[in-house]
Amino acid sequence: MKKVIVSMCTAFAFSIGLAAIPVSAVEKQAPMQEREIQLTAGQKEELKQIHKNLLEEKKKLIRKYVEFEMITEETGDRIIKRYEDHYKMVEQNGFLMPHHHFHNKRWKQK
Repeated sequence: MKKVIVSMCTAFAFSIGLAAIPVSAVEKQAPMQEREIQLTAGQKEELKQIHKNLLEEKKKLIRKYVEFEMITEETGDRIIKRYEDHYKMVEQNGFLMPHHHFHNKRWKQK
């Protein structure tokens, strides 16, 4: 019985000690500065090709799912349309990473 109580007290003390470590690490980090990102035409073209290749591979995958009757043709068409819409959005944004609203503004497009 004594070993059980000592073990529980040790585990409790250990868990409190570990819980405090991440909190102190977060407080010491310096805030990130805003950065302006400007891609060259070559960089944009390279990203465009990569995104196009990804889009084509995703389409092939969805078509295989339809072929193997894992999903219906209507569902496959809907997924492919969503992928195409996403590609158009990425292209309109200049192939920059999307800004997440819950984060601080760290990226600015010139």
